[in-house]
Amino acid sequence: MTEHTRKIESVFCADDDWQANACLNWSNDPIDLYAIGYKAAGDKIVEFVLMNSREQDILIYPIVFLYRQYIELRLKEIIKEGSLLLEEGNNFPTHHKIWDLWCIAKQIAFKAFEHGDDLPNMQHTEHVIKEFSQIDPDSCSFRYPTTKKGEKSLDGVTHINIRRLAIHIEELSRDIEGISNGISIYRDWKQEMWNSM
Repeated sequence: MTEHTRKIESVFCADDDWQANACLNWSNDPIDLYAIGYKAAGDKIVEFVLMNSREQDILIYPIVFLYRQYIELRLKEIIKEGSLLLEEGNNFPTHHKIWDLWCIAKQIAFKAFEHGDDLPNMQHTEHVIKEFSQIDPDSCSFRYPTTKKGEKSLDGVTHINIRRLAIHIEELSRDIEGISNGISIYRDWKQEMWNSM
């Protein structure tokens, strides 16, 4: 009996079927691509579950993780780009505490949008982020079944409706994408003003 041996070859590289080759490192600041990618992946898994009415009990973990990662990265992007706009540096926190990130991003958004007149109503966004921070404060609850202290993750949580979750994420997404796009437009406008002087 002959054992089939898999050819040893590079894993992370391009190949002849160019349509399957993903292009990386073509953007100067890829945080936007990461954020969009995590949300798109979450949306695709939700679509699969809702169309097939199966595997929701195992796919809930990557779905929530992907959506949470999307929110975290978008908030960090708002903090970074907003700080640049306001000339307050260009760094963002490296921790995963989503509530703290939201508080900073919201403060920057109010400063950037002058009294908040152009901002969307952020009560829903704040509500959703608060729930995420309560169920998964440090981005570990949907990655590991136990905490670093050995306690059960998601203790007391028995059900999550995937359809409802996706609806809330879509609404939240409209708000934080609006803030992100607005800051980007203001930054472009400010740069044009500087260039024309």
